Amino acid sequence: MRGLTGVCLAALLTAGAVTATVLGGAREGTDTIGHRAAPQVVRSADLYFALNDMDAQAANLLLFGADPDFAVARGQTLDTYERSRARADTDLQRVAEAVVGDPAGQRAVQTVIGELGRYEGRVARAQLLEEQAKAPAGKPSAEALAAYREATDLLRQRLLPAVDEVTTANSATVERIYGAQRAISVRGGGGSW
Repeated sequence: MRGLTGVCLAALLTAGAVTATVLGGAREGTDTIGHRAAPQVVRSADLYFALNDMDAQAANLLLFGADPDFAVARGQTLDTYERSRARADTDLQRVAEAVVGDPAGQRAVQTVIGELGRYEGRVARAQLLEEQAKAPAGKPSAEALAAYREATDLLRQRLLPAVDEVTTANSATVERIYGAQRAISVRGGGGSW
């Protein structure tokens, strides 16, 4: 009888250890997804939104021109542009932290950093040309409009696709961790995740 009790006790301890290991691994995967990977997917989506908002505000600035009747609206629009720029910078910093160790994500972040600088330079040039032209509201100068078109084309063709690549890399991390933890859970007898 003692032998049977010992075998049962050993089996229970082994089952407990296996369960603790499986649950510990699942908890680690859940922590990685919940605290690192999934929030980075959201941050890269936020970055995408902030960049689009910057572009919309840059277009609005051109529409206001140098017309003194729109000085207050121009100032508010410039403030909104700067807030969106600051939000994009913060989101980009956090996204960059998340892709450490992910070569595809790091390349995409490097592209975003480089293209964002080029974009901001073109927007600044468009604003400067508009101020120098003293164009009326709704009639931006041809030079300012051309500079803005270069900026928005850069945003659409290079910057936003690079942000999409970062989002894809972060999403792939979430999927990879979820799949690995699910496989561990199923193999370990932990049932469905």
